[in-house]
Amino acid sequence: MSNLGKKIKAMGTSLTKKKNASETEDWVIGSLTSIGEIGVEISEIDITTLDSPDGAKEYMQGDIDAGECSIAGTIKKEDDETTVTKMMALIAAGTTESWEVKFPSGAKWAFNAFVKSFKTTEETTDGLIGFSGSLRISGMPVYTKSTVGV
Repeated sequence: MSNLGKKIKAMGTSLTKKKNASETEDWVIGSLTSIGEIGVEISEIDITTLDSPDGAKEYMQGDIDAGECSIAGTIKKEDDETTVTKMMALIAAGTTESWEVKFPSGAKWAFNAFVKSFKTTEETTDGLIGFSGSLRISGMPVYTKSTVGV
């Protein structure tokens, strides 16, 4: 039976900061409501010269930029308050860390990034306290497809 057209839901997707040499375990960021896009974009270099064929613009591939991965979540349990302190500590440290986004299918993105921004969201009379931020990806992210049929 073909999987063509089968939908894969995002519920169950996780973001993990992988442990570094001074840490004893990975850290799963909890209570996320969204994890932004991950991928790459290539800049272009204009190589048009006065003798370019047909007077048409010519280009070549430039640098690869993986951009940023935005995150958002809510603070609904004690561990989520720890998220705020840990993310702020990562900003203060300015270190590039290993991260992983894992999908329910088992597929995953692995990448290195530093925390570029992090803040609590606007508080309202009928809302939860939330947080948002972005991870600035450094280098090329690596996608690994699921080994289980989807």
